[in-house]
Amino acid sequence: MGLSIHYQGNIKDYALIGELTAETEDICASLNWPCQVFDTEKSELQPGETAEKYTPFDVKGISFTPAKSETVYLTFLPDGKLCSPLKLVYYDPATNDLMIEVVHTKTQYAGPDTHIAILKLLDYLSKKYFASFELNDEGGYWGTWDKDVLLAQFTRYNFIVDQMRTALSDVKLAPGESIDALADRIEAIIRKKFGGDESN
Repeated sequence: MGLSIHYQGNIKDYALIGELTAETEDICASLNWPCQVFDTEKSELQPGETAEKYTPFDVKGISFTPAKSETVYLTFLPDGKLCSPLKLVYYDPATNDLMIEVVHTKTQYAGPDTHIAILKLLDYLSKKYFASFELNDEGGYWGTWDKDVLLAQFTRYNFIVDQMRTALSDVKLAPGESIDALADRIEAIIRKKFGGDESN
């Protein structure tokens, strides 16, 4: 739970990943954002190839992690689609249950200014390097570029998290209580606190 962005896209040309990576690395260095470069030296796939199941070794690109934000991934499968290498560890290729082509990054604890910086960087890079790019911003800033909308969303999300923290602050596993029973008790507390119907 927490204010996040969700994005997906395709790079214009797989050969551009090196240029995108180098430019992003330079920008991150100027912002003091730690980054990690991914190469495909250990991959058995060639650019453009597909596989029944991908591994983290099959992605190429860069990730960066602004302070207090989750990591932003600009890493690509051999077919040029964005993909988080973390999802490749756990997904089922038969169902694509984790929707590997959609990347998720929580920015709530990084704050509005960092959220804005991330989105401005993604906007710039998407226009320069991507054939297609879609982003869903729970903060409402993407596409509107309205900081007041974003600040209102941050206030709302922070209020919800604070209320949840308060509601659950005294919840502890009772003697002899199973984890499932504890989970049910937590769900009942949340429903009561936030107006849900406990009977459902």
